[in-house]
Amino acid sequence: MYKIIFITIGLISLSACEVSEDVPGADIVFTGGAVYKVTDTDPWATTVAVTNNRITYVGNDANIKSLIGPNTRVVNLDGKMLMPGFQDAHVHPVDSGMTFNQCAVFDLPQLDDLLDAIKKCVDERPDADWIVGAGWYVSTFAPTGIPNKQMLDAIAPNTPITLLSNAAHSVWANSAAIERAGITADTKDPEGGKIDRDPITGEPSGSFQESAMPLIQNFEPTITLKERIEGLAYAQQLFHSFGITGVHDSYVEVSRETAYSNMEAYTAFEDLGSLKMHVVAAMLYDPSLPLEPQIELFKKIRKSADRNHVSATAIKILVDGVATSYSAAMLEPYADRLNEGITGTPLVSRTNLIELVTRLDSLGFQIHFHTIGDAATHYSLDALEVARTQNGLRDSRHHLSHIMVWEPTDFDRMANLDAIANFQALWASKGTHYDEITYVRMGEERSKYLYPINTLHKLGVKLAFGSDWYVTSANPLLAIEVAVTRLEPDGNTTDPLLPNEAIDLATAIRAATLGSAYGNFLDEETGSIEVGKLADLIVIDKNLFDLPSSDISEARVLLTLFGGEIVFGSLDNIEEY
Repeated sequence: MYKIIFITIGLISLSACEVSEDVPGADIVFTGGAVYKVTDTDPWATTVAVTNNRITYVGNDANIKSLIGPNTRVVNLDGKMLMPGFQDAHVHPVDSGMTFNQCAVFDLPQLDDLLDAIKKCVDERPDADWIVGAGWYVSTFAPTGIPNKQMLDAIAPNTPITLLSNAAHSVWANSAAIERAGITADTKDPEGGKIDRDPITGEPSGSFQESAMPLIQNFEPTITLKERIEGLAYAQQLFHSFGITGVHDSYVEVSRETAYSNMEAYTAFEDLGSLKMHVVAAMLYDPSLPLEPQIELFKKIRKSADRNHVSATAIKILVDGVATSYSAAMLEPYADRLNEGITGTPLVSRTNLIELVTRLDSLGFQIHFHTIGDAATHYSLDALEVARTQNGLRDSRHHLSHIMVWEPTDFDRMANLDAIANFQALWASKGTHYDEITYVRMGEERSKYLYPINTLHKLGVKLAFGSDWYVTSANPLLAIEVAVTRLEPDGNTTDPLLPNEAIDLATAIRAATLGSAYGNFLDEETGSIEVGKLADLIVIDKNLFDLPSSDISEARVLLTLFGGEIVFGSLDNIEEY
């Protein structure tokens, strides 16, 4: 393992520095770069030293000679940027990684392209008993967002196919899969879910929403532990290429009987010595199952899964669904369904949510809320208020994730409760989905409060950024650019989404590093470049602060260190690039 020193020359000169005592000669010295510390004061440094897995010096280059030993390698960064590793505060590593090893049909908004990709999956798997995959856009089937089974039947009339949407709140299935699962016109919709049906016959039409998805997914082939580990390995490699050194897995299902769970993938991968990132796992609460047995299971797994790099300390609560399927819970009816009075029903009622959150909070669990609609956010804040009143104030760091649309009176409540605003900043722009789905569903008034990142930031709410990969790209630089510009990073839009909600680059970087580390209870160890912290560091080919905002997403991570270990890139390539 390398002991590393990072040096930048010609930047801001610092009058003071931090250094631990008795620092031995380092293994590597990086020179000529831009070191951004993500600290409240003196954010720039010229020298950073790492001994073993810890940062042991941060400051200027006055003491550099004493830090270089006979085995030190000197590498010139030549103006490249050094900063803390990113942390993704809302992501699905195992499930998403497995998906990319299955029938992945992402980034195909045109129907013909999507169907061609599905056909290719079928052709490549002639002996498959069941084809599983994900990635289709609900907006491809606008305005309803509902695909039909006949499209898949034309491709595979006899082999079951189930494809999860890119938002992971809908499953698209063909007739063979529906028949294999025994779902008919007589099958009732489960609470919190919907079987889309032919309006005349009542037969399943081919898509399943929210809690109706397991009705068919439970018949898919059993996923092995090997497949889960392979998915995790795929995800970790991708994350390292994006400079990600820590994650919050926001959906780890543990309550239903499965051959293996994603939690076992994490612990097995860690026990093999292969896990090279920090993982906080949010175990999924299942509202269809009794509460107390789940709580006992959560407590058991919190203890048994605890590892150096793994903590099962959070609980995921799906308070509502998504706006695309009218399952996001709104305080007032959807703008395009006013006549029907459709508001979307919470997946957990307000009363049950208050009871659940109060109970889990009393046991020291961190809550990770999925809230899209303003009602879901409102009820989540209600639950946190009751939990604080009954349990007292503690360092809970509960997350409200997604939080797309708001009732404005809830902004101050959020700040007062000290909850974390966990944004998927890449979504905060106008594009096809906004034009065809979001604005249509929300209407003019509610669309004034979409992804209010800056409003909450100015109120002192702590920000964390997550990607929700595979729903959208895991590359933090894309999200950072959108947070700063409120425009799509591909340049396809010129009209920003609520430009007053844009934040500056320093705030966006902090949300993707120290803010997410704080949300993972890792801020004392990672998230900024300070003496004593772990050497979770990345090198980027350009100083982000020197780039036009529209070019941030074009920057590339060249090197990723996890605890001082090089997990992506190489030292040779840094100098040659």
